[in-house]
Amino acid sequence: MIFKCREDFKQHMAMYAIRNKFRFRNSRSAPGGMVLRCFSHTCSWRVYAAMLKNTQLYEVRKVNLAHSCSVDDRSGYQSQATTTVIGGMMRGKFAGRGGGPRPNEIREAMQGDHEVHISYWKAWRSREVALDYAKGSCGASYNLLPAYLEKLVHANPGSIADIHTEYAEGIGHRFKYMFLAMSASIEGYKFMRKVVIVDGTHLRGKYAGCLLTASAQDGNYQVFPLAVAVVDGENDKAWEWFFRKLTQFIPNNDDVVFVSDRNPSIYHGIAKVYPMGRHCACILHLKRNIRTYFKDKPLGYLVGKAARAYSLSDFYSTFNEIKNVNASCAEYLMGIGFPHWTRSQFEGNRYNIMTSNVAETWNSVLREAREYPILSLIEYIRAKLMSWFAARRQLQRGDDKILTPHVDDLVASNFERSGGLWVTLIGEDQYEVRDKEGNTWHVNLAEKTCSCCEFQALLIPCTHAIAAATRYKIRVDSLVAEYYTLRTYQAAYSKLIYPVVGYESIEILSSDSSESQLEVNPPACRRPPGRPRKNRILSRGEFEVLMVVFNY
Repeated sequence: MIFKCREDFKQHMAMYAIRNKFRFRNSRSAPGGMVLRCFSHTCSWRVYAAMLKNTQLYEVRKVNLAHSCSVDDRSGYQSQATTTVIGGMMRGKFAGRGGGPRPNEIREAMQGDHEVHISYWKAWRSREVALDYAKGSCGASYNLLPAYLEKLVHANPGSIADIHTEYAEGIGHRFKYMFLAMSASIEGYKFMRKVVIVDGTHLRGKYAGCLLTASAQDGNYQVFPLAVAVVDGENDKAWEWFFRKLTQFIPNNDDVVFVSDRNPSIYHGIAKVYPMGRHCACILHLKRNIRTYFKDKPLGYLVGKAARAYSLSDFYSTFNEIKNVNASCAEYLMGIGFPHWTRSQFEGNRYNIMTSNVAETWNSVLREAREYPILSLIEYIRAKLMSWFAARRQLQRGDDKILTPHVDDLVASNFERSGGLWVTLIGEDQYEVRDKEGNTWHVNLAEKTCSCCEFQALLIPCTHAIAAATRYKIRVDSLVAEYYTLRTYQAAYSKLIYPVVGYESIEILSSDSSESQLEVNPPACRRPPGRPRKNRILSRGEFEVLMVVFNY
């Protein structure tokens, strides 16, 4: 038999020994060949293999496959299943875009397929080896990153990719930051509502770091990723660098709105880079803080209700309830500033986006990929965007459908609740709308406003506007903003995302890079020893939801 290299020969022999339940030792080893003998010194089993001249190929020259050893000598055959051998066995299961088997699944596979018992720790280390085989080495991945990004931008003109390094004496250039925004996302942002949700999440690979993301929400209320960055941590300098890169396609003006958690580094970065932009807090994180600081149970619900209120009257009505329940909580909320967390007093328009759940959803999609080497992580993101854009371009509706499916459902829901309203014409395109309790609203269909403030906040007609429109034969879908139309939705996903040809072959990618290409070493920060956490530590005030299923 002839093998591609020395490592392939060793892997094959280890698997042969496991399958035939015996142990062997390396009695002689040199760069040009090696001799394997049975672990028992009295056994005649022997294999000699040598490297073919001027190649890396290994050829088996002489064999004696007959065993003369005892069962006791063969009993330790399971020791041949080292982490390297098991990783080589499992490498095929990690090919492609999936995350591969978990450690317990590897243990089950070794027991079921090879009758070998291994510990959880060995299975976990074997999984790391298999990931390195399939996805590339974590350290070498950084050096291949410049060549990969150059090819990615060449395949997708208009994309923005940048690497920032810092020079260390005696080491060279160390990786510091990386930024990527695909041209399809940049073009699609023109058709989005100008609300950008930013968030950061920890990487779980060999080297420590954080993944920063910026996302929007499309007209069908789906995640629309804009940009990603890999940085050394969620600190002031990293977030400021990330926002400066965003300014290349998200200008600093008063139209843009940022939604985030209350991370002080995000506040610092937005204040320095986007002084004209608006910034508001995620109310989900605010409610968690409320649950931590103040123990009154209704407060979380009341704070959410006050934050989501469309009109000032509704807000103050709910805020007075908060005062009555806990005056200290009301003072805490006033200290934050009403415009920062309420919809009714916010100076910009955050539409329906009251939380950073859009970013959290994108982070959960990347959960498995966050433990990959950086090159495989970026390729996973590119492939995921390519598949999302392709799938969403396929959205087709009947000729009579103008709106996206989700907004169509919202309009239908508002219509169903408009049945008991009385409409009276005031003047041209203006109406008085009353309900059974005698509450009155003023609707102006020309200006697309309602005194309940929901119409102008969401740019989707409220129940009162729909009641007026249907009463006087005005098309309801004509009152919905252009952001929510199928035409705009399809335009947002019209640009294609192309792959990096030959990405799977790391050696080819490396040889294609020019000699003048910057050599990038891994960052100085490594994760602590031991098995890293797979589940994140819950935020303050956050609790895990347990799903209980009852069978009747």
